[in-house]
Amino acid sequence: MTPTSGDEGTGTARVPVDPDLTSPPPTPVSRDSTAGVAVMAHLRRQTGALLAADAGLDTDAPGSVHAARVAARRLRSGLRVYGDLLRDDVAAQLRPELAWYAGALSPVRDLEVFAASLADATDDVHGFGDALLPWVHRRQGLAQAAALDAARSPRAGALRRSLVSVARAPSFTAEAARRAPKVLAPRVLRADERAARLLEQLRPADDSDSWHAARITAKRARYAAEVGAPVLGMACDALARLWSTLTEPLGDAQDAVIQRALVLDRVDDSSVPLSAGEAFVCGVYVASTHDREVACHRRAREVWRASRDEHKRLRKALGR
Repeated sequence: MTPTSGDEGTGTARVPVDPDLTSPPPTPVSRDSTAGVAVMAHLRRQTGALLAADAGLDTDAPGSVHAARVAARRLRSGLRVYGDLLRDDVAAQLRPELAWYAGALSPVRDLEVFAASLADATDDVHGFGDALLPWVHRRQGLAQAAALDAARSPRAGALRRSLVSVARAPSFTAEAARRAPKVLAPRVLRADERAARLLEQLRPADDSDSWHAARITAKRARYAAEVGAPVLGMACDALARLWSTLTEPLGDAQDAVIQRALVLDRVDDSSVPLSAGEAFVCGVYVASTHDREVACHRRAREVWRASRDEHKRLRKALGR
């Protein structure tokens, strides 16, 4: 995302990045750590990741948008699962801002993924790339400008400062002073149980929203386990990897949903009229996304079924 001056692009004045805004140093964690130390380590690690990725947005550094969104999601998920250990409603204040920040970058990332999939297709017999890529690239330019406006806004600057402040010196409840395994394990298991319950109920042809909800809870379970792994050990780390494996086909299914919506936007874009051939190609592509989505749901279901025994074993190990 190449930055522009205040009278270019969208016309929004740029707010310079704080030169002194640096993340606090990493925090070592062990089984003997308190819950507060484990949560602080997570906050520092992900705040540092967000700041590093955010700095790359100005130069459109490869992967910066994705990395910034992932760090924001990990922070938000961690605050949802472990936020009750922080005083002063910090979690309640930061989570909506992190959701806004990640949401501001979402259109850019969605278009990046779509453009890459169209450009990399080796069996594009229908000509999807020729029909859609020029429009996608135009949309990318607009989305990049809007995302950079948001990332350099006063609101985003306030979020970065708040994250650094909390990560540097979080104020914890008395519960956070207990040994981390006792406090974190129940929270990991609760997040895990919610995700497992949703996945167990779903079938491949169920609606997109239900599967997307399952993906969100699966990612939350994964992130909760990643926070707990340094103090809960190998079983928790394996649980995080199990959920990571499951979120891959769920993410592919959501990509199909998003790309279907983008193609429908292309069809409705009267500023760039479609030829009859392009309209046909768009229709074929929309139909293909339905097939891809169901296939990904089926794959996720198969992965879940194959993982059930291992999942039960890992839960048992964590519950001891």
